[in-house]
Amino acid sequence: MVDVVHEMTVRQFLELRPETRLVILHPWLVQRGLVISEFLTDDRCAYVRFEGSNLKQAEIEQQLERALETQDCELATATLIVLDECDLCEQQELAAALVKVCDGLTDGRVLAISRNPLRGVMEMESLRSLTECIPCDEELMLHDYMMPRTQALLEVQALGTGHVCLDGNPVTTWDGMLPRALFFYLVDRGMTTRNEIFATFWPNLTVREATNVFHVTKRKISEVLGIDLTSYWSGFYHISQDIDLSYDVSHFTERVQQSAVRSGEDAQKLMGAADWLYRGDFLAGMEMDWANERRNELRQAHGDVLVSLAKELERSGLTQDALGLYLRAYKTNRLREDIIFDVMRLYNELDSPQDSLEVYEVLRKELDEMLHVEPEKYVQELAETIALRV
Repeated sequence: MVDVVHEMTVRQFLELRPETRLVILHPWLVQRGLVISEFLTDDRCAYVRFEGSNLKQAEIEQQLERALETQDCELATATLIVLDECDLCEQQELAAALVKVCDGLTDGRVLAISRNPLRGVMEMESLRSLTECIPCDEELMLHDYMMPRTQALLEVQALGTGHVCLDGNPVTTWDGMLPRALFFYLVDRGMTTRNEIFATFWPNLTVREATNVFHVTKRKISEVLGIDLTSYWSGFYHISQDIDLSYDVSHFTERVQQSAVRSGEDAQKLMGAADWLYRGDFLAGMEMDWANERRNELRQAHGDVLVSLAKELERSGLTQDALGLYLRAYKTNRLREDIIFDVMRLYNELDSPQDSLEVYEVLRKELDEMLHVEPEKYVQELAETIALRV
């Protein structure tokens, strides 16, 4: 199965503007190693992994010179120089060093890799004009940090443990669990009433007590972010119009809904994008009723995406890839017999009948222990047929 983000990264690299000298690999890209290995194509490429901390311009240039000498690569004739671990550098110092490196190139480019946006580059207009960020696709939470903005960009990843960035800067300090939980609730709801908030967070407090706690907590959120998250009108709290919100759950559900009315390659790409956005269960580790309910709902939706994508791949003859997706879907709900049937069937087709029967046995035991029932008849019959091969 083609990784939609990897494919996009390679395509955008090949489509860079001729004048682009500095390419920044998006800090939220996961498979960086795969991209690096694909771009280092010849002996005029060089790879530099910075070491140390708070590196100054002189130290940056020294490490670059040593790496080029070791790899027998000339700066002027290099086609690509990969600079890894750029977040170990002082950002302004790195920007100054990058200007010199870009000036020293004839036709080549620099690929910079960092876990955070390179603020020094963003703030230096002469360098930013020579820079592109890849991959970029706002619908996949891959924003171009080089682009000037009129609103604050708030990126919220709730699929997983929960990650927040404001204008590319990670938000890590919440002054307690309650402000963080209320923040994610307000983002997830989009618009909500005061009564809904009180019933969710403070059902046992009087309205007056809940009002006091709510306003204190909401003020803490504003202090953490440095801007007001919400505005209030017509009886609802809304996300502020001063904020450009990018929310992974919204992007995920949109891709799921769009894939339901598409088919073939279009549907595969949409479902692949939805799967890429699903980095983990909704706010893993947050044990609140509203979060648990949302987590179960989204986990089920993700399982359905994996099954649908598996069926598309199976129709395309990609049986091994389809089995991998069925197995991932199986982990989202170990009692879904339709998924387990497909896992058993494909294991059998791939000449692994014993693996098929092991999956069946786990299902049989779990159904007996949890629900005191047997597997559906069609699953039993498949198991009996496969057992004849062993």
